[in-house]
Amino acid sequence: MSAVDLVTTPELQELEDRLRQIIETILELAIGIYDYESVSHSKDAVIARVNLLTAQLSTLDEASKRTISDVLVPREIIQYIEDGRNPRVYTREFVELLVKQNQFVNGKMHAMRDFRDELAEQIKQTYPELSKEVDLTLQNTGPSFPKAPTSPTEAGANPESAAANGTDGPKT
Repeated sequence: MSAVDLVTTPELQELEDRLRQIIETILELAIGIYDYESVSHSKDAVIARVNLLTAQLSTLDEASKRTISDVLVPREIIQYIEDGRNPRVYTREFVELLVKQNQFVNGKMHAMRDFRDELAEQIKQTYPELSKEVDLTLQNTGPSFPKAPTSPTEAGANPESAAANGTDGPKT
């Protein structure tokens, strides 16, 4: 059950209704406490409201365990809300951090593959008898990235010449 599915479920509506009842009971309890000394029967009313509130909180807890037991909320988001901040800010910052880390890791992977390809080329030139093993190792360790062009002619600066020689232009 995803968060989007939860928004439309009757179980979530039931939880929302229970929360509204609890808020109403808390308001009634606050009024009873405020009038506690001026009204003689308010002691019984306050006790009844406390007992009702306890029962409502207990049923809310049981219902929430059944309804949203598979939804996990990171503590950082709860802290953001408690600090009066928008949890969407946390989400945005988290995504930005993940993008930055992803770019860093992709850069490392690219550098390692370039190093692997260059090392393989040097081994083949230096030890031609190992060519088959090097090719097999390259095949087993994944595809190579296309090499970045180092000059405008390699980059295919002229698309007409790229079309003439049967290529699609620069590969980046």
